[in-house]
Amino acid sequence: MSQPVSATQEVSIPLGDLNLSARLHRAASAPRGAAVVAHGLYSSMQSAKLTRLCQALARAGWLALQYDAMGCGLTPGDIRLTSLTSRRDEFLAAAAWLGRQAPGLPLAYLGSSLGGTSALLAADLEPPQALACWSTPIDLEALMLRLRQRPEPPDLPEMLRDMAYHDLEAVLARTGRVLFVHGEQDEVVPVDQARRAHALAGEPKELLLLPGADHRLTREADQERATARSLAWLAACAAPVA
Repeated sequence: MSQPVSATQEVSIPLGDLNLSARLHRAASAPRGAAVVAHGLYSSMQSAKLTRLCQALARAGWLALQYDAMGCGLTPGDIRLTSLTSRRDEFLAAAAWLGRQAPGLPLAYLGSSLGGTSALLAADLEPPQALACWSTPIDLEALMLRLRQRPEPPDLPEMLRDMAYHDLEAVLARTGRVLFVHGEQDEVVPVDQARRAHALAGEPKELLLLPGADHRLTREADQERATARSLAWLAACAAPVA
């Protein structure tokens, strides 16, 4: 049975000279697990979609942690310095902090868009018991080319320099316990990237394709399907072995 959310707590996560602004969603009773939820490139923990996901996680008995990456939301810093490495390290810092709050509990990673890429990279170094990636790019060169064609292209020099150090296809080949959720009409990250990611990943794995859904999963029905499948996936992967 789902549990009502009892509290939301604003917290700070240290990472070198930086403190990441974060929010912890707590369930009403003893948690069954802990989950880190990461936002996309220019988003923040103010994302209504990801906040609803965290609230759903808390109702299902999970501690759920959102955080703002450097230069996003309430976390200071220059977003021009963002890179895959920095986003990975921010995710790992959030996961380590959450692990200290919930020692011994199953740990899950979730991310949307570049947050999903960050979760994949973090999982390669510190594997969770469950992983869910929404609208996640695995071909960053293609993504940056697509973004540079916009009327106001992003200014991300560190991202461009850092991409060569990360082989996401090799990471995926080492990754299991992963669910991919993707809109079939994603206008930012083509759905073929989700199919490729799923094909490369190790077992167990699942792929949920949402007909007509865009990159942000704007429609409420798409968010509800993505959330329900993610909760079921986390519950299955984190279940005790008989």
